[in-house]
Amino acid sequence: MPLPLFRGLIPAFPTPLNDDGSLDESGLERIVAYQIERGASGLLPLGGTGEAASFDLATARRIMEVTVSAAAGRVPVIGGVLAPGFGGALDIGRMCRQAGADGLMVIPPYYTRTDQEGVLRYFRALAPELGLPILYYDNPFRSQIVTAPETIARLAEERLIVGMKASNTDLYHLDRLSKLVDEEFSLLSGQDTLFVQQVILGAKGGILTSASLLPGYWAKIQALAEAGRVADALAAQGRLNPLMDALFAEQFPEAVRRAFALVGLPIGRSLPPVGRLSDAAEAALVAAVEALVADGTLA
Repeated sequence: MPLPLFRGLIPAFPTPLNDDGSLDESGLERIVAYQIERGASGLLPLGGTGEAASFDLATARRIMEVTVSAAAGRVPVIGGVLAPGFGGALDIGRMCRQAGADGLMVIPPYYTRTDQEGVLRYFRALAPELGLPILYYDNPFRSQIVTAPETIARLAEERLIVGMKASNTDLYHLDRLSKLVDEEFSLLSGQDTLFVQQVILGAKGGILTSASLLPGYWAKIQALAEAGRVADALAAQGRLNPLMDALFAEQFPEAVRRAFALVGLPIGRSLPPVGRLSDAAEAALVAAVEALVADGTLA
């Protein structure tokens, strides 16, 4: 049986920055090595966690180039294409391809409000121009559209996408989609707190923010879920709840950056408009990280 092109744990990771907000290339090389050495099955630079919307095209290109170079073919690199419309998506997608990306994660257009037919028109026009395997980024909170499972399945049937990141808390939506696509479809969880549930319903892995810190642990959770050890998988996922609550509580993705600093890998502060954590949020994050370090879950 053919395997999905993208599967396993693919971290969506923050972009290391210097104090002046410029790209920290050495820091980016270190964070790539950190994730691969700890079990990442792929990498996703230029996602929301990576603050893609904050960079100009030249900086985004360098982020992709350094990531691809540091990965050195060990895992696939999937470029995030989070542009609000066609022209920007075309520029970013082509740039990622030229920089050596193995695939793209593309969000539907979110400035010009569209409908199901508009989504189909968009990807029919965009996909042939990009020339790389595309994951559909289903994130209704950001895109302002709930894409029907039938629409996503149609995109797959027309070979415009090879999979999807499900950043959607509607488990029924994912369950319906899983019944409309074949086993080669790279159906990936995009909800850290619902990963096990999404795997049970058919996800073949996940593009998770918290996986940037501990991809190997998440891979073990996936293995438990796929082996039918659902209670164990849920218990293991539950151990990460304090961390996930702290990472997403406020000023995202600043808390992710602070977590890396707490484990000895400082990667700078977020760019405006993201600010610093409140004292309470910082304390919660420190407590969550220290607990996972103490029990050996987080190195």
